[in-house]
Amino acid sequence: MCIILDLPPAMEQEAQEYAAVRGTTLERMLLDYLKAELERRRKSDEVYTYLMSQDGWLPDDYVFDRNEANAE
Repeated sequence: MCIILDLPPAMEQEAQEYAAVRGTTLERMLLDYLKAELERRRKSDEVYTYLMSQDGWLPDDYVFDRNEANAE
């Protein structure tokens, strides 16, 4: 799959420089970031599913707030 990103020139330059300092390419850096973000999301979904499967430890009217749970 080929995805085209339209970055402002200054952002592209800064990103290229940042990738070079890290010894990688901008493409590889973006792929690594996306992979890590998807993995983080998958794990948070697994935790959410597990927590929702547990009975008795939350009040019946409790509403699970995913944003609150993922706050750093």
